Amino acid sequence: MNTFLKIIAYFCIATTPIQIIVVLWGIKVVLSSDYEVLTLSNIEFIKNYFTLLLPIVDWFYSWLWNVWLNFIFSLPLIISQTFKAIVSTWLGFWLLKKIN
Repeated sequence: MNTFLKIIAYFCIATTPIQIIVVLWGIKVVLSSDYEVLTLSNIEFIKNYFTLLLPIVDWFYSWLWNVWLNFIFSLPLIISQTFKAIVSTWLGFWLLKKIN
């Protein structure tokens, strides 16, 4: 069980730089386009700037609850990704502290 929790903790910590890059990318989009911080949603960002993820989003819609996904993808990108990065990093370090 400890090995599994360590893998989860290291994954949470390792994905933090990716989330920070997405936040910075979102800030760059907001500064260089007509989008505002609250109008650039996750789905708008994926559709217009990160189309590589569209097949994954379509796959999510075929397997998960569509109303829930609509809510998650409608959240503002910069705010939600910042929150996810903070929580993910905190959870990873907290898990490592509890395991050791």
